Amino acid sequence: MTEAHNPSMASSKRYSNSKSSTRFGRIPYNQVIESEIRDILAMRNQLKIKETIRGVVTDVTPKLLELEEAEEEKFKLLNSALRSSIYAYRGSSSHSSDPSRQSMASSGRGSISNKPKLGGLRYSLDDILLNVVSLHQVFRNVDEYEVFEEPKAVSTATRLRQHFIKVTLRKSEEFLLFEVSSKTERKGTAIGDIVEADNTMYDYLTVGRGMVRRRNEAETQTIKTLMKTRWVNTFYKEFAEKKSYVSIYELYDTYNDIAKGNMNGDNDFNNDSSSIGTKDFILSAGRLSEIVVKAMLNQIEKNPNFNFACMIMGRLLAGNIHAEGQREFRKMSIHTRADSQVEFCYDPKVLFIFNAPSFEASRITGKTRKAVADISFCYNNGDIIAVAYGVFSYSAKVTVTTGNVCIWSIKNPQNPEHTYNYNSPVTSVEFSPFLNSLLAIGLFDGAVEVRNITKPDAPPVAVTQRVVSPNRDPVIAMKWIKQPEDNTSDIDPLLTLSLNGSVWKYCIVGGPYLMSFNQLKLHRVEGTPEGLSVNHEHNVKKWYADNHPIGLNITLHPFDRDIYYLLTDEGCVYKCSTNLTQSYIEMWRAHVGSVNCMDFSPWSPKLFLTCGNDWSIRVWMESISKPLITLFSKMKPFYAAKWSRTHSTVIISVTRSHAEIWDIRRNLLEPISRIKFSTSFNTMFRFSLSGLSVAFGDERGDVRVCAFDRMPFPSYFQYDDLKYALFKALIFKPDMIPQLKSIGFFGYERKGYVRPP
Repeated sequence: MTEAHNPSMASSKRYSNSKSSTRFGRIPYNQVIESEIRDILAMRNQLKIKETIRGVVTDVTPKLLELEEAEEEKFKLLNSALRSSIYAYRGSSSHSSDPSRQSMASSGRGSISNKPKLGGLRYSLDDILLNVVSLHQVFRNVDEYEVFEEPKAVSTATRLRQHFIKVTLRKSEEFLLFEVSSKTERKGTAIGDIVEADNTMYDYLTVGRGMVRRRNEAETQTIKTLMKTRWVNTFYKEFAEKKSYVSIYELYDTYNDIAKGNMNGDNDFNNDSSSIGTKDFILSAGRLSEIVVKAMLNQIEKNPNFNFACMIMGRLLAGNIHAEGQREFRKMSIHTRADSQVEFCYDPKVLFIFNAPSFEASRITGKTRKAVADISFCYNNGDIIAVAYGVFSYSAKVTVTTGNVCIWSIKNPQNPEHTYNYNSPVTSVEFSPFLNSLLAIGLFDGAVEVRNITKPDAPPVAVTQRVVSPNRDPVIAMKWIKQPEDNTSDIDPLLTLSLNGSVWKYCIVGGPYLMSFNQLKLHRVEGTPEGLSVNHEHNVKKWYADNHPIGLNITLHPFDRDIYYLLTDEGCVYKCSTNLTQSYIEMWRAHVGSVNCMDFSPWSPKLFLTCGNDWSIRVWMESISKPLITLFSKMKPFYAAKWSRTHSTVIISVTRSHAEIWDIRRNLLEPISRIKFSTSFNTMFRFSLSGLSVAFGDERGDVRVCAFDRMPFPSYFQYDDLKYALFKALIFKPDMIPQLKSIGFFGYERKGYVRPP
């Protein structure tokens, strides 16, 4: 039988020829891969990535991964083992003379008997190419194989490890809202009697007379807006002064009746020695001597030399008690890096307390308790503090009718050095940063006056006049603004924000009255403003009796002298300019509720924070409409929040009951420290000129001066730490990272420090 007439032999020969041509005619697969890798690496080495930052060119090209010498030797050993096994396998199959055996070998490449041996184990080429076998197992088998040489032992060799993410799960805090334990006991026993008494008490408190119990005032926040139509609202009442005619006879009768009332003894005999009539001196000899002593003491008390001597003596005596606190306030004993032992603590340390003075009792309520409405440090002498005593919560049931301003000194924390009394509660005070002896005082009835504290017995420098300044709403906040450099004739003007949303500008002229100008009148927001989106108000149409929002605070821009910001109860922030009247530059929504405070970072004129009644503190960047960071705390409104003057990533805030310290570099979920000073509610706080001390005020009238000198040492590169903390906080907001990068450098020149106004 010939070859042409044997189909099986022909097909076998053709298969053998094509297989041999495929095996020895083409380039090996590993050489093709190696050549492609070399081409890719050569092309990769030609690529360079450079970044230019403020004129400095930096090469940021990612570097190639380099294997260690021990790992490279093992890969070379594996390669040689694979090649020798494959060649041995191919040689045995090609030198086989039996066609049927060759056919069986070619058809059974994947069988167990014909698999290449690697370290005593048999693997198929498909398993090796598909990476079915663990690479570490192959290495271990190659090391145990006796044919090949073992690589040099490297004790410090480290294997390549894959990246991993470590997830830590912690148990959250449990909140027990209500729990009623169920008990079943035998009646007549001791435990049964206790259970029966408990059931009786429960019925008494729920359905019996015990359900009528004493209720205390509480504070809450509601999302739903309570509304009423325009028809049931009353119009805003405008007050004005009108003249009336009184004859001389009516004046005579009025004053005659007053004199008769004094002779009948209607006034209190012991209250005022100046109202003593002639007949009162002949009551008794003992009473006469008491009246004479009181009159003499009253005359001595009015002597300015005597008051000055008492002030100096009070400072000397107070230094014996508060010497340590005074040294810490003056930064004479603070921790440094040279100390051998330093204890880091975020909690503030109380240096001393300005206790509320004993004011006169109110004629209506008979109470003397007045809240700390505002605090201001003197810009020339940081030891002097002005404290306003009056009304803080305008929704309180019991309010005071009078107000006081006390000038305290760190040298005498026990008694105020000067006191100014007013017939209306004081709502705000502010020292002038340009003429440091001037103190502006805002009252509840809308009046504003300026005093010179170096002359406590002198009348005010200037006051408002009702004819030209008809504002009768409380003056909530005041700020002195810088006069243009070309105008040196007048004193720098004063900006005030009233409760009705009006901004007034006052100038001190030669006369006894302040020259006033109505700078701006805010109107309520219509439509959807930029900034924070509030979903539940989209379909709500509000009606108000007054179309003007309530003004809450005023903040000056740290860089631009003519820019200031107004905070309202609508949760909006208005950016205004002193060069524009009756209009604002821009407006955006920062909070759902009222915005109580706004403060710029001392290391950036573009970074600022706001706090409000929606239980949150938000960190903003100019030209970005969304907040970068949002901090929440225990469902309580924030009355005030400010950046620390010594640490760029630390924020100090005050709620109704606690003072909280946040560090955005360490934790964004809860404050680092939370402290409660007393049972009285907090009102506000102010930083000292050095920034190491803070004065906290409360509704009881006490002011606590605290120090933060036990905090961790501040970094040498404060701006860099602040930038790192912001980008770290935006890990879960990747869409905002490009926006923040587009801002570029957002600090001051040379990454300096500027104290916010």
